Amino acid sequence: MPLESPLDSPSEAPLHALSLAQASALIRQGQITPVQLVQAYSDRIEALDAQTHAFVTPTLASAMQAAHQATREIREGQYRGPLHGIPIAHKDVFLTQGERTTAHSRHLQDWVPPISSTLVTGLTRLGAISLGKTACHEFAFGSPAADDPFPPARNPWNLAHMPGSSSSGSGAAVAASLCLAATGTDTGGSIRHPAAACGVVGMKPTRHAYPMSGVLALAPTLDVAGFITRTALDQAVIWDAWHGTDVAAACMADARSSALKGLRIGVPASLWKNPENDQATHDPQIQACFEMALDKLQSAGARVLTLNLPPQQQVVHAANTIIGYEAFQQLQPIWRDQPDHLGQGLRQKLTSASTLSLNDYQAARVLADEWQAQVSAVLAGKVDVLMWPGREALPETLQALMDQPTAQRSACNRLFSLTGHPALTCPMGVSTQGLPMALQIGSAMHSERHLLKVAHAFEALIAWQWPSLLA
Repeated sequence: MPLESPLDSPSEAPLHALSLAQASALIRQGQITPVQLVQAYSDRIEALDAQTHAFVTPTLASAMQAAHQATREIREGQYRGPLHGIPIAHKDVFLTQGERTTAHSRHLQDWVPPISSTLVTGLTRLGAISLGKTACHEFAFGSPAADDPFPPARNPWNLAHMPGSSSSGSGAAVAASLCLAATGTDTGGSIRHPAAACGVVGMKPTRHAYPMSGVLALAPTLDVAGFITRTALDQAVIWDAWHGTDVAAACMADARSSALKGLRIGVPASLWKNPENDQATHDPQIQACFEMALDKLQSAGARVLTLNLPPQQQVVHAANTIIGYEAFQQLQPIWRDQPDHLGQGLRQKLTSASTLSLNDYQAARVLADEWQAQVSAVLAGKVDVLMWPGREALPETLQALMDQPTAQRSACNRLFSLTGHPALTCPMGVSTQGLPMALQIGSAMHSERHLLKVAHAFEALIAWQWPSLLA
């Protein structure tokens, strides 16, 4: 049976084809049970994860135990809310009590933490069921290397390609329908980048929207916890469950026209050319796809305004300086005393970061503060949202990234990382090579409700496609 879009009403599609919002509604209505859902995802993990390598540590036996408990609770009237019985996964930098947390590193290869992160604990209390820990780039900073202790995750759209960084396994797992949602961390784009590469939705919320306590830090002033899901509505369901809001209902209540009519969209003036050398900054297919997306949004009633925003090259340099400097402070003892515990990709990045000075770092922080004020002013008066592509290039091949660890490009994601504004990436189209292209949307601080409503409305304008591993 062909898989339907998760944006449509569920029919008799396989359980793994349901979106989180659909599965949650069916559990609440008693039409499916958590046991059925966890079994469906366990079967898929066992069948497909040898290809995707999305999971470092599957925990299918304990997941089934939790599913039986959730099924009993729901039948006995102890329904905990929209995440009760929902199978999810966790990026392997979130501490999980009694289950190893490796950060995809030889240094922590067998470490079993005594506690769980606050987010993992809270999701468990809400009834979510963990299927295991997903692959990531080493300590959320490295690059795939031949000496890594675990294989790198692969992109379900084309297994020769990477699923983005650094929440790579989380993006691959959601795209391959191995779970309904996965946690991630976003420091310089590490939720949005893999979501964009894998044709799913990744949201970096306003900082502290989800707790970072009990998560292995990379750059503490920029690290943000969040989720990768199949749709914007799935993000809203999780947001509501955690915050006690009604964003999902607002998304569904708003007709497409009411969500987009009169919406003021800001687009950078120098989006396609580097003003310093006049070279193209984006793949031509991504540029064409983004321009078509803007046409669809304008046809739905939105207005597009061109704005002057911080130059991308300066933004990338400042972000890389802050991330590199803070990451080196976190990982310097291992790099100095136990370098053989780290993969080649991470060692190279830390060696480069070791040259950054405190003056470099402080200068970058000054720029970040200035840009935060500039973007906040723009979103407070001139426009309602900012938009540009979620990635400037199509997903790289694994071989290209192993040959050149710095080849992976995520410049599109850096500005919102520095300013702290909430932003998400969502599917925008598919290239002629069969690889996803993504839209990125950013909004004012603490405006996730508005951000998700706009993303949900945009999803209705595009044709949904499944990755080749699922089609």
